[in-house]
Amino acid sequence: MNTSTGSSAGHVSDPLRMFRVDGMVAVITGGAGGIGLASARLLAAAGAKIVLADRQAPTASGIEDCTACALDVTDANAVDATFKDIAQRFGRIDILLNNAGVSIRKSSMELELEDWNTTMAVNLTGAFLCARAAARHMPDSGGNIVNTASIMGLSGGGLYPNPAYHATKGGLVNLTRALAVEWASRNIRVNAVAPTWTRTSFIGELSEATRERINAVTPLGRLAEPEDVANAVLYLASPAAGMVTGHVLAVDGGFLAQ
Repeated sequence: MNTSTGSSAGHVSDPLRMFRVDGMVAVITGGAGGIGLASARLLAAAGAKIVLADRQAPTASGIEDCTACALDVTDANAVDATFKDIAQRFGRIDILLNNAGVSIRKSSMELELEDWNTTMAVNLTGAFLCARAAARHMPDSGGNIVNTASIMGLSGGGLYPNPAYHATKGGLVNLTRALAVEWASRNIRVNAVAPTWTRTSFIGELSEATRERINAVTPLGRLAEPEDVANAVLYLASPAAGMVTGHVLAVDGGFLAQ
């Protein structure tokens, strides 16, 4: 039996320290509610300084060391200016959760071009603009970007047509991989979470019958909670995932395993 002691012993005695993000500056878009707000609360509990951004400045209810700002992620000039202001205030940006998103549930034959363009602008172009702006202000020691994708970016569809949303989330999956490869030399890790249907305001728009069908096709038999996704976000943003980049982590109750 190995009875040696040393630095590794101290590491093992406190394994959860690798999930701490003490003093890190975390910017969360789409932070007014749902996955964004749940992730903000968890990252704050793990030691991060939080900046919540949404189209209208959200309230930082119950989160210590939190700043809120209004941000339209489709406005390139506003994105650059906002991230510059954040970096000037805090000295750097360590973590970005790209969580702003829209979903317009219409079939391809009914979808207006304006709806398509809006979905692309928020879900994909907005994520790119924010990732680029954040990366410009990440320290030489590295940073972490987590994109909120979806199981619909890894599958052909769900229980109803939503082609614009599916296309943007599929694009976000591969943007995640592309940026992870490009920015690895800068010690910036880029990953994504891919949630199943999650109990947020988006789900509130679905009928009870549709929710029952969702549960029926999910092996674990339930919707995800925002906190389920937040747990995955914290892992990917923390030192515990130091060798993980370009990865898409499904939080789906087994949906994609079928």
